[in-house]
Amino acid sequence: MHSNPHYYPGQNSSSGVLASVTIGLEEFIEAQGASSNLVLSRSGLQSGLYKNPNRHISLKNYINSIHEAARATGNEHFGLWFGEQFQPEGLGLLGFHATTSADLRSAIQGMQDHFLVFQRNSYLQLHRADGICYLEYRLLDGEIMDRRQDAELTLGMLNNVLRRAMGSQWAPLEVHFQHPALVDAVQHRAAFQCETRFRQERNAILFRDTCLDAVMPDANPMLNSITQGSMLELAGIKQPEMNLAQRVKCEIIELLPDGELCLEQVAKGFNLSSRTLQRQLSAEKHSFKGLVDEVREELATCYLSYERLSISEVAYRLGYSEISAFTRAFMRWKNVSPSDWRMQ
Repeated sequence: MHSNPHYYPGQNSSSGVLASVTIGLEEFIEAQGASSNLVLSRSGLQSGLYKNPNRHISLKNYINSIHEAARATGNEHFGLWFGEQFQPEGLGLLGFHATTSADLRSAIQGMQDHFLVFQRNSYLQLHRADGICYLEYRLLDGEIMDRRQDAELTLGMLNNVLRRAMGSQWAPLEVHFQHPALVDAVQHRAAFQCETRFRQERNAILFRDTCLDAVMPDANPMLNSITQGSMLELAGIKQPEMNLAQRVKCEIIELLPDGELCLEQVAKGFNLSSRTLQRQLSAEKHSFKGLVDEVREELATCYLSYERLSISEVAYRLGYSEISAFTRAFMRWKNVSPSDWRMQ
């Protein structure tokens, strides 16, 4: 066990997000009775990052700060409610580009085109089918394990961009999350004012495609061009790239709850043969089996910190069909049983 209960493996991940996302974070933490300085320092962040909004900060550390805030405030839905009140301008250049667009269609197109400038190693895409739009968000970095707070926070932020066009009383048709519900969806329904579903194929906001024609109330062609130019400048700055192991770990994280996963299944997602994927991982001094074990160990410690999750639910999320198999693996990792680890 790490001596520091707030240690996070892999904090040197190459993924970053614009520091504008910290706007209001310190005040929100303090308003809920916790010390923002303590929360941020435990997460590897400093106070006042919002003062330099176009600087990239560690995405992993930022997501860790939301987890730390949830622990420190006792509000397990901290990310959900921070996202619910987070206004589009807090997204910095990306948010201003969206709000100054002519209509919701061009606002979403702009966010989609420039999302990697705002948040590296992530995915934002609009899909349309049978008159329904799916605005999908996904993390691509396998160094970031527990994704619940991030998904709920980010969909809340994106939903407020949609509400800027549609009006504050508007609500989506549904909101989908890949992760299982921690307990129930009562607070999520209250935040999004619609049906919320868990264990879905994607993190997505669903709405009618007629909404795309809605005019943005703060449309401003000049400001829109200025924000676009600034994002194109940021896009030209060379950033560190993810290695293959990080991308493979991301696939493992998403596939684990479906049960035992195999190399062939993951290789297919990369359009590679199993042999080629294994060879490329070996060149990075990794093996597929080793990465699966690494992800399971890190996720196990994340999930066990949620006291409401039973040991059997943790085992399920890690892809074990039996609790005994999970317990044996955990004993191998930590020399202690999952329940004893939780007690410690």
